[in-house]
Parts: sequence; C-alpha cells; structure tokens
Amino acid sequence: MHLLFLLASLYLQNVFVFCSQPKRVVDQMYISFDHARYCVRRLNGTHEIGCQSAIRGNSGRMFMIDNDEEFNSYLNDNKTMNSFNAFIIVLNVNLFDSNHIDRLMKRLDTKLNGLLLYLKSKSARPLDFSPDDQCPNHRNSFYLNQTTETINWNRHGTGLFFRSFPFPIMLIEGEDDYQRLLKFYQQFNNSQSTPACGLELKTFQSAAHTTKTCMRRNDISHSIIDFQETFCDPIGGLNIYSKLPQSITIVPDQRPLKSVILILASTDSFQMFLETKRPTGGSQQPATALITFLALAHLIGQEQDELKKQNKEIIFVTLDGDAMDYSASYKFMFDMKNGDFPLGNKNEQPIETKHIHSIIEFQSLSMNSELWLHSYPSKLIDQKFIDSLIKNNRKINKIPIGTPLPPASSQIFLQQTSSSFPAYILASINQSQILNHYYHSFFDDSSTLSINISTLEYNTTTQVSQWIKQIVEPFAQTLIEWLVDVNKTVHIKQEIINNLVYCILKNMNCPLIHNVTNQSVGNTFQPFDQTSMPFSINTYPTSITPTFPFIQYVLGYFLRDRSFDLQNLTETSCKKRADNDSFCSYTFVDGYLPSRNSNNTLSSGYCVRSYLRSVQSISPAFIIPNYDLSKTEYPTWTESRWTTISLRLFLIPTRTHEIVTFIIGMMLTVISFFFLCFLRYYTKVSLLQPSSS
Repeated sequence: MHLLFLLASLYLQNVFVFCSQPKRVVDQMYISFDHARYCVRRLNGTHEIGCQSAIRGNSGRMFMIDNDEEFNSYLNDNKTMNSFNAFIIVLNVNLFDSNHIDRLMKRLDTKLNGLLLYLKSKSARPLDFSPDDQCPNHRNSFYLNQTTETINWNRHGTGLFFRSFPFPIMLIEGEDDYQRLLKFYQQFNNSQSTPACGLELKTFQSAAHTTKTCMRRNDISHSIIDFQETFCDPIGGLNIYSKLPQSITIVPDQRPLKSVILILASTDSFQMFLETKRPTGGSQQPATALITFLALAHLIGQEQDELKKQNKEIIFVTLDGDAMDYSASYKFMFDMKNGDFPLGNKNEQPIETKHIHSIIEFQSLSMNSELWLHSYPSKLIDQKFIDSLIKNNRKINKIPIGTPLPPASSQIFLQQTSSSFPAYILASINQSQILNHYYHSFFDDSSTLSINISTLEYNTTTQVSQWIKQIVEPFAQTLIEWLVDVNKTVHIKQEIINNLVYCILKNMNCPLIHNVTNQSVGNTFQPFDQTSMPFSINTYPTSITPTFPFIQYVLGYFLRDRSFDLQNLTETSCKKRADNDSFCSYTFVDGYLPSRNSNNTLSSGYCVRSYLRSVQSISPAFIIPNYDLSKTEYPTWTESRWTTISLRLFLIPTRTHEIVTFIIGMMLTVISFFFLCFLRYYTKVSLLQPSSS
C-alpha cells in the first residue's frame, strides 16, 4: 500500500519538474544564431517594400545551395520538392540576385517560407553587391518626366531592396556561424533515414500596406488607447548647418544677392540587411565624402582671416535622409521657401533662393586615382573655378557639358529652384557609372578603403587619410582663390584627417569628440565605444544615434571664431555668454590640440564660439497639415517597427521517428490510465477497511 503511494508521488514529482522547466527543454530543441542580419519592412505612399515573417515566425525544411550547379539541381528535384510543405532556402550570398530569386519564387511558390543568405568568409564576398536600383533615386530626381536619356549609374544594382517579399530574408556573415550551419546540415541532411535540419526565421513587422495606412493606424492608436502603439516612423534624422560666426547677417542689414555658397555632404546610406550595434557599411558612400567635408571645414576655419576679405558666406550643410528619394533635400528647400532657413533666431535675415551663389557637393568618393567634377547648368557654371580646380589637382577630371548629373542632393536643389544657380558635384562617378561596386550595401566597409579595422589606431596614417589630404588641400586652395582672388597654399595636419578616419570608421568615442565637447556631452558617447558611425536609415524621433552630435560638435569647433579662443573666459563666463547670445553657441572645451591656433597656449580649457543650427530632416509630407500621403509630390517613406528578431535551427524528425514516437506516447497514455485506475481502486478499498485499532 505504501509502495503504491510512493510510486504515485514519484510520478507526479517528475511531471511537475518537467513542466516547471520548459525553457531548458526549448533551449535543447533549438540552436540560436545571435548575429544574423535581417531585412525589414518599409512603406511609401503607394506600396510596401522589404520582408517580414508571420507573427510566430516562418519555419521549414532547410536546404543549402552553394553554387549554380546545386541551384539548378535543386529546382529539378521533384522528389525533394514534394516531400515537404515548406522550405527555408539557405543560399550563398553570391547567388542573391533577381534572376535566382525569381526562379526560386516561381518554382517553390508558397512552399518558399524564407531565405537565409550566408557568407563563407570575408575573402569570399561577391565582386559586386548592390541591392539598390541601377538608377538610384529615379523616382524623385531632377530629370523626372524629362526626355533626358536615363543613365544606369549603378550598373551592379539588383533593385532587390525596393521589392516586396512575402517571406523573411536573413543573412549570416560570420565564418563561425557558417561552419556551424554547415556542420549540422551535413550531419542530418544526407539521407531520408536521419532527421533533417529545419530553420525558424522570426522578423515580424508591425507596419503594412502603405505609409498612409500606417500613419492612420498610428493616429488611431494614439487617440483611443492609453498605451500608445506606434507601427511605423517617418524616415529622417537631422539636417545640420554651420558657418563662420563672423558672417551672421542681422536684420535690418540685408544679405547681398548671390552671396551664399552651400557645401553639402550626406550622412545616411541604406543596406538591405540590418543588425543592431554592428557596422552598417557606408565607407565609400557617405563616410569618405563626410571626412573630406569636415577636413575642408577645418581648412576654411583655419583660413578665416583671408575669407573675411570678401562678402560671401560659406555654409556647410549635412543632409540626412537623401538615400531614400532625397527626403532631406526636399525638407531643406521647403524650409528655405518658407523663410525658415536658417532656423533659430528671427532677427537673422533668412536666406532665400536669390541669395544662393552656388552649390558644391561631395558625393560617393572611392579611393581611386581619378575623380570627376559634374556641373550644371552650363550657362551658369564658372569655368574659371573648374579650370583652377583641375589645375590644382590632377586627379580631377571634368565631365563633358550636357552629361546628366549623377545621383546627388544637388538635383533637388536645382529642381526646386528652376536651376537658378550652378551646382558642382565632386564624386568617384564618371560620365556613365558609379565606381563603388558595393553601393548602398553592408559590404561597403573599411576594407574597401584598404583599412584593416582591427589594427587601426587613433593617429594611424592610412592610404585613405593620405588620399583625402591630397584631395582637400588643393580644393580649399581653389576655393580661396575663387572667392578672395589670392593665390595661397594651404595645409592641413595629417593627424586631423587620421583622427577623423578613426573616429568615423571605427570608434566614435574617440579623443577628438571629448576634446571638442564638455564632459557631460562627451560622456554620452561612452556607450558607443568601439562603434563606427552608423550610416543607416534614421527614423525621427525614435532614432538614437551619435551621428548628429558628433557632426555638430566637430563641425562647430572647426568653424569656430578662432579670435574668440584667446578671450580667456572661465567656464562660468562661457555659460553666461551662451545664455545671453541667441545667435551663437558657446562651449567650454579642453581643446583639440592639432586644430588650435599657434598663439593659443591655454592649458586649462577655453570657451569656443561657433554658429550651429540643426533641424529635423523628415519629408515635408509629414509636416504639411492634412497632406495626402498617397501623393508623390514629396517622398513619404516610413520604416516599420518590430519587436523580436531571431534565427533558430532545429531538427525535423523522420516519418518513421514520428510514428514510433506517436505509438510510444499512446502506449504510455494507456498504461498511465490503467495505473491511475488501479491506484484509485486500491486507495478506495484501503480507506473502506476498518481500522485495526
């Protein structure tokens, strides 16, 4: 009798232990890949692009394809096709193009439940990889609805970024992850008598259909639900602009016509496959151009005494959002037309189209032996400036007059102003193609600039830093000659460019940013230690990126009023100046030694006076009241939100194994039923027996 109670308690105890540890069982069932990149959902006014899974994830039989021979063999294998209802295809990233994907989707139809791309090793990367269109940003360009011949600038573009897929797509790039995946696949997928590998991809996205639908869902959620849920966010970050503080025009003074020169650079790019806190690519587009832009700002600040001799304003502008249909440029021109440029002080005279003298833009820069200068319109360009630039720098070639402009922010400035001023674009783009083989791809990393990122130190002189110095010095010299009519050779310390390369491509929490900010701002960069500048699509206001404060403080410091450095103000006095001056910014800094004036011997810090403005760069479509988001006048791109991203491998048992498991389970159920009936009967008999006492 006591033995029966003991057996029953042991049985129930085992059931309780099993049920109280489901997480451990799950962990034993799945193998997770923690560093997988993923494709997300994005929307505009007419449709959606990108990828996503079902809310519980997509799973299926794993089938690995490494080359064209295996690809063709798989498509012709009817037996394999008919043996499973769902497949997750594991595909060599070299086969990720429209041709292979279309054939897979047509052959498998609804059985294609997901796609996992893999990179065998860093040395096995494709020679060309660009998910952008062959004609980038063709939906919103200066040549839209014109008869100008279309040039496929990005010849290697597949356009896959702008397609909508009904299944998730992920990518693993680590060699260890690839070897682990290959090991399990070879171990379990060799015969029908052993379990097969399965994969689960979970990338569910909250947004769907179009931007108009998603933003309406946002509004409904915010109006009727206490816990507000947001399904998507407009694309855009901050447009930042700075100039020499001495060139401020205060009302009632009038700014001369054709007196403003805008120097432009982009701060965003896009990649089809994201991963949080991992490198995003963008080394050639836009990082190299941005470093050149900042180095030029330093040289202009360094030579500010010469530039005071003329009446031109040089304004440095960074645009964030132009990778997606020039959203940032549309916002910049929208602000200008509405009298909101520059923003920040109503007593500063606004800059209008009539004040713009010209635009100079740094676009995609690759470390090539040649660069090209594009210009438009021919009737307004200054041939003297072009000739001088080519004379001072033999790397630069002139593009023939009449050649269409390449993808660049300047296109929107010209479009919105009826080409009322000239634009000059310096880029590694000849008259027919972009020379960056990884344009808008995560493969556009530091290795494309001959940099070994693991060994790069703060003041390391690299090939690309030397190359930038060779570009920016003659460019600044030409600019000064053009504006002041003074033939002067200018130099920038190699150390400054070395530091910019390190900070932007490897570690934003570098000494430079701490030298040009106060301690409280510098501390905000500590979470980004050993993190490169994230050149990805930003969403306002949810995007928390160090990109914008880094550019603001470095740009403001380089263009500071250098005569003010010698005021010898205390930190308290510096703060008082900031409170009483709405035109300029004041920051007490330790100072960046390579950029100090030679006569600045202060060792305990000094007050920096600079002119700095920033404004959100989302498309005007999200600002204009009651704007119809289905219209195409302005870009309407949004990015979906998501919660869980995961990639897990598991085993799919054979049919025989499933039958045996089912039979054993039924047998245990029957045995347990009779055992409990037996136990209940004898317990009842025992309780009915009279006590022996």
